[in-house]
Amino acid sequence: MKAIILAGEGSQDLKYFGQGKALVGFMGKPLIEYTINALIHSEMVDYILVVGNKNALTPVIGNSVDKIIEQENDILDNLIKSISYFNGEENVIVATCDIPLITSDSIRYFIHKASDLRADLCYPIIEKPLYISKYPDVRRTYVILKDGEFTGGNLIMFNPYKIKAIENQIRFLINNRKNPLKMARALGMLITIQLLLKRLEIKRIETYVQKKFNIKGRAMIIPYPEVGSDIDRVEDIEILEKYM
Repeated sequence: MKAIILAGEGSQDLKYFGQGKALVGFMGKPLIEYTINALIHSEMVDYILVVGNKNALTPVIGNSVDKIIEQENDILDNLIKSISYFNGEENVIVATCDIPLITSDSIRYFIHKASDLRADLCYPIIEKPLYISKYPDVRRTYVILKDGEFTGGNLIMFNPYKIKAIENQIRFLINNRKNPLKMARALGMLITIQLLLKRLEIKRIETYVQKKFNIKGRAMIIPYPEVGSDIDRVEDIEILEKYM
């Protein structure tokens, strides 16, 4: 399977870290190396493309990945540019560069399970009790559903052709990925009301997404909380380093 690592330098990253997160040090290594190593050691990925600051990344990881391309203006532009290299693929996996606790086992599990679902898009979610039991002092954004309380992961598998067809809708969802209510509003009033009343079910979301966007999306509950342990702030580095 082909893999994309999103490693763009956003303005927020430059503000907090003085550079893109990909090359921020974590336990003596750049953050992105943890994602690269987990993908390679999963033995499920045969090609890795990285999108980010090509001049900065190449001297550090140029020998570890297959291709590095220059970043665009935002995360969705980076994604769209990246998947243009894989138009003939049925599915690709995308990971972020800031998940240092990620393991090859979690990636292997996700790819196997997501492939079995035969969906156009598969997104991992983690149950709050499981996440807190393993990483009690890590801050996360949770959404309360009828099925339980969940936080999202930093992996996704999708069909490149299907994703390009709904670029505008995805742009909105990505821009509001840490705001569950705004994401629900994008799906419609009924979904928003059910979310507010804590009656919204995962299956209901999947069904609605298929009808509204003509895409088969699946949310997969995954028993690996490390896929949701990303770094947004300098303080997160010290917190997550305790779990290495």
